[in-house]
Amino acid sequence: MPENDRVAFIGLGAMGYPMAGHLQASGYLVTVYNRTTAKAEAWYRQYGGELARTPAAAAKHADIVFVCVGNDSDVTAVVTGDDGVMAGIQAGATIVDHTTTSRQLAQELDVLAQAQDVAFLDAPVSGGQAGAENGALTVMVGGNDANLQRVQAAINCYSRHTQLMGPVGYGQLTKMVNQLCIAGVLGGLAEAYHFAECAGLDIKAVAEAIQGGAAQSWQMNNRSNTVADAQYDFGFAIDWMRKDLGFALDVAQELGLHLEIAHLVDSQYSTVQALGGNRWDTSGLIEAIRQRTRDLANKGERVTHQGGCHCGDVKWSIEAPPVLDTHTCNCSICNINHYQHFIVPKSRFHLLSDSEISACYRFGSGIAEHYFCRRCGVKSYYVPRSNPDGVSVNVRCIHSDTVKAIYDTPFDGQNWEKNADTLAHLSKA
Repeated sequence: MPENDRVAFIGLGAMGYPMAGHLQASGYLVTVYNRTTAKAEAWYRQYGGELARTPAAAAKHADIVFVCVGNDSDVTAVVTGDDGVMAGIQAGATIVDHTTTSRQLAQELDVLAQAQDVAFLDAPVSGGQAGAENGALTVMVGGNDANLQRVQAAINCYSRHTQLMGPVGYGQLTKMVNQLCIAGVLGGLAEAYHFAECAGLDIKAVAEAIQGGAAQSWQMNNRSNTVADAQYDFGFAIDWMRKDLGFALDVAQELGLHLEIAHLVDSQYSTVQALGGNRWDTSGLIEAIRQRTRDLANKGERVTHQGGCHCGDVKWSIEAPPVLDTHTCNCSICNINHYQHFIVPKSRFHLLSDSEISACYRFGSGIAEHYFCRRCGVKSYYVPRSNPDGVSVNVRCIHSDTVKAIYDTPFDGQNWEKNADTLAHLSKA
């Protein structure tokens, strides 16, 4: 019989169900709780063990309480609620939270646990449902080493690798790094495979050709065929990925960091959600790129968009498609952040207000003409030196009622010469 043999497992989802099963099969006396009673009963019929009607009841006699639920609010409910784990757990026990949560919640739970002489470890996992079923998860732990050693044997029942990363909260930080890596890989893979299919290549054949080289990844090895077949029912859901990226982006903001790739992938996942792909696995990211291609191929006839400065004194209109393909930069010349370029030929730009309301400034070469509202100071349009036959309008100043979709690609506004071709081609849209 294993040491600390009485354990509780809270949460029998796609991950928790097989993880709890491995514990029971390894000789632990497992009591399970799940919000959906039918799922707990199914687990009991398959593995044995015991059922509890509340988290408190499950934790009452447990040496270790494992938690594996959905998000911060779920963890809070099952741990600190009236019938939560903290209401039933005994002094000297250990809580191991396998849920991917915010760092802040992990630290808050640690404080609550210490007040009851209970140890706490934040221990998010990686490896997906297949890893849980095969007992091959990677576990990233935050907490005290002595506390980890007391539960290590139990964690080994369903893990391949466990590593202590630092104090409580560091497990969650490491999981954020993990998800950022996956987001970057999936973003590159989705774009590359869409390039391949648009160029007439077969995705499956491409994957077979390159997966033995430097481009190889777990995602390529395990998701290429399903992406090619547009099948996305094979693992970690996009809803959960956006939750995890949200945690990482929040911490990045605290650190004063801008995670450009993560923001882009998160935005693309929001597009997939709008397409109904909330529960698709994360490889469904390619559908956002495919949708963009469809939108840009079917822009439709030009419509009239109107826009202007913040105060409304400067007004203009452009003739352009309802789907806009734009580029955002920070203007190094006039220190305006996030100017979202869309360039049209001068013949499709119409100034509707008195030209005297706008003040024109020329910088550098003297070719570019920057027009500022004399009242509010906003630059809503200008003539770029890279394309003096066009007019760049700030899409953030366009009234949204005529816009169907906006696709934006950031670029470095500190180097205009490098971006000249990028700006120039937009005038042909």
